[in-house]
Amino acid sequence: MKLKLKYINNFIILLPIIMVFAGEIIGYIYPSLSSAIKVVTCLALLFPIWLKIRIPNKLLLALLVFIVFFIIAFYRSFNYSAALEDGIRYIFPIAVLLYGYYNKHKLKLFVGFIIIFAILNFIVQLKNYYHFYIDPQRQWFYTRYFIESQNRTVYWSPKTFGVLRATGLVIFFGAFGVLNFIAFWLTHYFYFGKYRKICLSIFFISIFLSISYKTISFFLITLAIKYYKKLKYLLILPPLIMGLYFLVGNELRSIIEQSIEVRLSLYVTEGNSARSESYRVMFDEIRSFNLFGNGIGVFGGPASTKYNSPYYDEVDFNWYDTNYIATTDTYYPHLFVELGILGGLSYLMVLLIPLLIKSIKYRKLEILGIIYGMLFFDALFSFSINNLVMLTVTILFVYPIVYDSNPQVELSHD
Repeated sequence: MKLKLKYINNFIILLPIIMVFAGEIIGYIYPSLSSAIKVVTCLALLFPIWLKIRIPNKLLLALLVFIVFFIIAFYRSFNYSAALEDGIRYIFPIAVLLYGYYNKHKLKLFVGFIIIFAILNFIVQLKNYYHFYIDPQRQWFYTRYFIESQNRTVYWSPKTFGVLRATGLVIFFGAFGVLNFIAFWLTHYFYFGKYRKICLSIFFISIFLSISYKTISFFLITLAIKYYKKLKYLLILPPLIMGLYFLVGNELRSIIEQSIEVRLSLYVTEGNSARSESYRVMFDEIRSFNLFGNGIGVFGGPASTKYNSPYYDEVDFNWYDTNYIATTDTYYPHLFVELGILGGLSYLMVLLIPLLIKSIKYRKLEILGIIYGMLFFDALFSFSINNLVMLTVTILFVYPIVYDSNPQVELSHD
């Protein structure tokens, strides 16, 4: 009976997390329901907090400071409907963080769930590959466009230069990459069962199958930092990579070259994208010492384009060839332009406050640095801090890790 109650209790705890992933799928199939599902899921994450939780004083203080700047930015918005729609999204990270605090002694449960879910995504992705090459029209998550002039349906799939990016059940290749990145490091630090090496291998492969340049880059950085003492063994990688490069076919080699060239020109050499423009706008606002921002819903987020924010014209924003997208795909310009310097910093402080709540041992700081680093690095090129899936596989684990009392984690060595 006690065992049955334990399973029921664990399921109830995991239910809001399951809702996050299920909601992403339902929202993709029925886009009109997407916003409503996210709000309901956010409320599900927040609901237990009002029952019996006592929020830590430092977190409560950080929240109160942020709320002051949030209210100021809300009233400075050009449109209150836009402010409400984008304002709700600022609550997403706070809801996930608080849910993690409410279940701060459930690290083992959360880690087990993410490991199983990541493996399930890997299995589903194998099925995706099969259908991609055998019967593409059976891919349930493909975007379908009906071209009336040609009387045919066109299927869009997440490909880069003809190579299918892994998406699994989370639909988005970026989320698939981050999911496996976090699953890899959680397995490394917290799972010591007999299937550990198999899990690590699956997650390692899946990170690269996502072909998410952000995730792969940061993964390689974390590996280099983590194993800096063993970097001498990595000297074999350059000749190995070069050898593989020349061994692959001309077509695949051409794809690799084009991919590298496009990314370098987009992010480094030319900067001719909405992303680079958004940073230009952000730095202009910082240089003008804008403390309180231009208002929520004004810039960067989906509400700003939905309600035709006049701010884009005011700053002569250039969308280049991406004027069809709903966001600038960069979080920090969105944050600091809308909330200002003080509001943006206060918001980031809310997310980072768990690091200041109690003394944290070095090994825990390692995994916390990896988790925060992945989320904040990804936010340089995306809206990950507004994405419930990204948040659920990252900062949900922060408080459970801080409060974990498993001595094996502290004593284990690489």
